[in-house]
Amino acid sequence: MEAGLLRQIEPNRREALAAMAGVALLVGADKSTPKLVSAPPKHTDMIGDWAVIVAQRNQKVEGVGLVVGLSGTGSDPETGPFRENLLEQMRKAGVDTPSKILASPNTSLVIVRATIPAGISPSDPLDVVIELTPNSGTTSLAGGYLMRTTMREVLVTDKDIKEGSPLAHAFGPIMIGDVKNPENPRTGRVLGGAKVKKEVPFRLALMEKHRSIRSSAMLQEVINRRFAIKIGPESRGVATAKTDEYLDLKVPHVYHQNQARFFQVVKLLPIIDREDIRAERIAQWANELRDPKTAGVAALRLEGMGQAGVQSLESGLTSKDLQCRFFAAEALAYLQKESGIEILKQVALKTPEFRAFAFAGLAAADQPAAMVALRGLMGSEDPVIRYGAFAALRTADPDNPYLGRTQVMKERKAEESPENMAAAIVDIQSRRRRGAQMEDPFQLFVVDCDGPPLVHYTRVNRAEIVLFGAVQKLEPPIVLGGGGSIILNASENDEKLEISRITRNSLDKDSKVVSSLEMKDIIREMANLGATYPEIVGLLVTAQKQHNLQGELVADAKPESTRSYTQAQIAGAKISDKPKKDSSVGQASAEGVESKSEKGPRRILKLPKLRIFGKPEPTDSTVEPPTPKTIPEKPPYKQLRPYIPFLNATPSPPRVPNPGK
Repeated sequence: MEAGLLRQIEPNRREALAAMAGVALLVGADKSTPKLVSAPPKHTDMIGDWAVIVAQRNQKVEGVGLVVGLSGTGSDPETGPFRENLLEQMRKAGVDTPSKILASPNTSLVIVRATIPAGISPSDPLDVVIELTPNSGTTSLAGGYLMRTTMREVLVTDKDIKEGSPLAHAFGPIMIGDVKNPENPRTGRVLGGAKVKKEVPFRLALMEKHRSIRSSAMLQEVINRRFAIKIGPESRGVATAKTDEYLDLKVPHVYHQNQARFFQVVKLLPIIDREDIRAERIAQWANELRDPKTAGVAALRLEGMGQAGVQSLESGLTSKDLQCRFFAAEALAYLQKESGIEILKQVALKTPEFRAFAFAGLAAADQPAAMVALRGLMGSEDPVIRYGAFAALRTADPDNPYLGRTQVMKERKAEESPENMAAAIVDIQSRRRRGAQMEDPFQLFVVDCDGPPLVHYTRVNRAEIVLFGAVQKLEPPIVLGGGGSIILNASENDEKLEISRITRNSLDKDSKVVSSLEMKDIIREMANLGATYPEIVGLLVTAQKQHNLQGELVADAKPESTRSYTQAQIAGAKISDKPKKDSSVGQASAEGVESKSEKGPRRILKLPKLRIFGKPEPTDSTVEPPTPKTIPEKPPYKQLRPYIPFLNATPSPPRVPNPGK
C-alpha cells in the first residue's frame, strides 16, 4: 500500500517533501530530527483520524489613545507611563504643544483594548473597548472620538510599558457603556473600530503517532486537491506543510462566515481517494443522506467530494424528511449550486432552529437565485428574518443595489482633509468632520422592500442603521434632544424639521439646518452637523419612546444559533425532539482528552456547545492557562474561535413596543 501511495505524489507534494527534508538536515543538535516516514494510512482513514485543527490563542491587544471632542468632561492625565507613551506618539506625529492638548477638558487619555480571534482577516471589523485609567479625572466619554490608535500585545510594569509589534489599529466615535453597565459614561466601545494588520491563521496539527515529513506533505496534497484560494490572479491550495508536526491552514472565502463548517469538511476528507473506491463511497453516503440520523454527516462528506458529490446531494432534495432536505441544500449552497435555494429560503422562514445556518448558506451560495430569495425575505414581518436576510445579502454582495446603501456625508474638497494628527485633532474638536478620511462615519441603508416600516441599528461589530421601507418619516410634533448637542423641532402640522446643534466647544459655533421629515434626510443632516453614531442612535431611541417613529425600532435582531442544529447534524436528533446531552458533540475537556468509546465521524466532529456561531460558554477568566511550547496531540476545541460578523448566538432583545400606533 505504501508503494502505491508514493506513486500518487504530485509535484506540489514532492516540493513539500524536498523543502521539509532540507529543514531536517539543518536541524541543530539540541533539537530532535523530524521524522521522515510514518505508518501509511488505511483506506478508511480520514484527515480527522490523523490531525486536529488548532487555533493560535486569542491575542489580547491594547494601546494608549487620545479621545477628543468631549464637552468639558475630560481631564489632564496623571503623570506616569501612559501619559509619556501618548506624549511620545503625539510628538512623532508632529503635534505642537501636546501637553496643552492633554490638559484640555475636551480631551482624555484612554486605554484601548481588543481581543483578536483566530481566523479574522484585515477586512473584518472588530469592536474595541475604551477604558479610563484608575486615577483619571474624566467624568464622561459621551460624544468623544477616539483618534487613530495602534494596538499591540503589551506588558505594563511599574516603570514603563513594554510593547510588541503592531497588530491592529482603531479609531472612531465612542458609544458609552459596557456589557455590565450600558450607561456607564467612564467606559465605552467603538463598534467595528479596529482592523487587524494581517490574517490570524489556523493550524492542522498531526497526532504524535502520525508525525512525519511524508505525512505532512500527504495531508497537504489531500486538502489542496479539494480546496484552493485566490491570491491575486493565481489559485493556491489552502494548506501549507510547514514541519513534520503541523500545516498552516487558510479558510476559503466561501466559508469565511462559517469557518467551523470548513473544518468539519476538512476533517472528513478521506486520505486515500482512488477511482475504484470513490464511486462506492459516494453511493454509500447518498443512502445515508436519506436517513435523518446520518444525513448531516453524509452531507458534509459529499460536500468534501466537490463536484463529484453534487448529483447525490441533489437527489437528497427529494427526501420526505425536512432535515435530510435541509442538510443536502446547505451542502449544495457551499458548493455554490442553486438547486437547494428554495429549501433554504423556506427553512429560514419557518424553522428557527436552523435559521442562522440557512442564512449563512444563502450568503455562501452567492447565486442569482439566492440573492432573489434574500430580497424577498427582507419583506417579512419578523425583524429577525428581515435583518438576517439583509445581513446575508450584504455579506454575499456588499455592493448589491437592493441593499440601498446611502451616502451619509456630503461631498467635501480633498484639500480640506487634514493630513496629520494635529490637523485631525482640530478638525474633530470642531465637529466639522469625523476623521481625516472621506468615508462615512457609519453606514446607512434604505431598503425598498415590502413589510411594515422598521428601523434597525447595531451595537456590535459595525456602526450601521438600516431603514426597512423606502420612505419613512418622523411624525410631528417633534421635540428631541434634551441635554445633547443635537436638537430636533417640528410643530404638529409642519412639513419640515429644524435641526440645531448647540455646543460649548470654543473651537466651534452653533449651527442650524432645515430638513424634510424623511428619516434618511434627517440622519444625514445630523451627521453632517457633527452628530456621531451613538448620538444619532440615542435620538432614535428617544423618538421611539415619544411615538415619533412610524414603525418599530430594533437593535441587533440577529438569528439565534441553537444547539439543536449541532444535535441534528452530528447526532441525528430530530429538531422536534428536546435537545439532549450527547458526549459526541459536547464540550471538549480542558486537556483535550478524547473519549475512547466514541468512534468514526461523531468523534472527529466533536464540538463544544454553540461553537459554530456565537459567544463561547463562560469560563473562569481569572485563570490564564499556560501557553504550551509545543502543539499538544489533542488541543481542546475551545481554542477554536470562528469569526462570524453577521450572525450571533445571543438572542435578540425584545422589540420596543410602539403603543398608540
